Amino acid sequence: MPELPLTMPKMSMTMEEGTVVSWLKAPGDDIREGEPVCEVATDKVDMEVESPYSGTLARIEAEVGDVLPVGETLAFITTDADDLLGGLLDAPGPEVPAAEPGVAPSGSTVTAAESEASKGSAGLEALRVPAGLEATGGSATIPAATGGPRSFDDSAATAGESAAPSETAALSPVAAGATVPSGTAGRVPSVPAARALAARHGIDLASVTATGPWGAVRLADVEAAVAAPPSASRTDNRRARTRRRVAEVMTASAAVPQFTVFAELDLSRAERARHDLLAGAGWTALLVRAHALALLEHPSLRAHWGEAGPAPDEGVGVALAVDSPAGLLAPVIGDPQDRTIADVSAAVRDVVTRARDGGLRPEDLAGGTTVVSNLGGFGVERFTALLTPPHATALSVGAVAQRLVVHPDGSFGPRLGCTVGLTVDHRVADGADAARYLETLAALLSNPVRLR
Repeated sequence: MPELPLTMPKMSMTMEEGTVVSWLKAPGDDIREGEPVCEVATDKVDMEVESPYSGTLARIEAEVGDVLPVGETLAFITTDADDLLGGLLDAPGPEVPAAEPGVAPSGSTVTAAESEASKGSAGLEALRVPAGLEATGGSATIPAATGGPRSFDDSAATAGESAAPSETAALSPVAAGATVPSGTAGRVPSVPAARALAARHGIDLASVTATGPWGAVRLADVEAAVAAPPSASRTDNRRARTRRRVAEVMTASAAVPQFTVFAELDLSRAERARHDLLAGAGWTALLVRAHALALLEHPSLRAHWGEAGPAPDEGVGVALAVDSPAGLLAPVIGDPQDRTIADVSAAVRDVVTRARDGGLRPEDLAGGTTVVSNLGGFGVERFTALLTPPHATALSVGAVAQRLVVHPDGSFGPRLGCTVGLTVDHRVADGADAARYLETLAALLSNPVRLR
């Protein structure tokens, strides 16, 4: 059967490369079409790569942590599926002359044991690798066996995952210092059950302390690694990727002429209606919906700067800034102005949970036209949210709290409110446009019926 490549997919319009996070399958495993084979991280999200055909995972070409450009080969799958190219693009290989007995073709090595065996000599036993132990890196040096002939059997570990290779394993006598050629550079000797378990948990076998013969990783070694406290390296790598992406976006933002206009919002009426009329919605959901509704009334702000000047946006996509273990993520709530407050509230809870759990999909980050950033939960009263090009607006939300205010009649008293700031691309709109928007936002929050 032919071997077809599994390549790094393009998961979003801006994706250029991906990082292998973990392998969900090990070489030799059967794979169904559409079944996840590995997990890959882009600059902001982790995604499972599914097999485009059914077959068997023949070999893995990319290790955990490798960064590959889109289209690069991750692995090869042996399959009955048709290769549409049919090898038409392959260059013809050179003819290989028949090898004489004991003489290896160019580029390969024949050990003394193999040569003698091919000549029918009984003076030296053929070198034999124990069943189930795959020396998968460069070459494995096998020490001289001691004692009488013994047998190696890891079938118990493979079938029941209870027996360790070292408990039953040994070699037939081999020459001291003999070298066993291996399949793929950079791997370590391991038994199949250990490889499969490591793949399921995204563990790099090179990081596992091996206790098997000749440095082989046993099943028990991987089980110990799984039980160990999780390493922070994966989260650190994701944060590094996110920081690079944020750096790229903010560098582009620095080239945009932008200003911020602030206003104090009265939330007294919204608070009274929040637990019944507004279905118990949180302040973030209320402000996301109110922001979208206000933008509808101000078309000059519902645009972005194009080659010929301001270009209108299609719909409203609110990118909600979320603080996650991987850093700042901004999943998009699509058209909240056309949804009920209950629907918007559920959408906010969903994307925030998945952003913090690492469950966002590429499509969750697409379609944004504006940003809402709420630091009120940290006690921040006011701040400036920077633009995310090509967005022309970003709304910052401060802490919701009781504040002492003086009323027009000279009386004073507490009032629930918060400070918001609208940052605007000055190429798209002016300060007066932002001021009128803030008036509309305040009016919406003072009339909760419009937010349902």
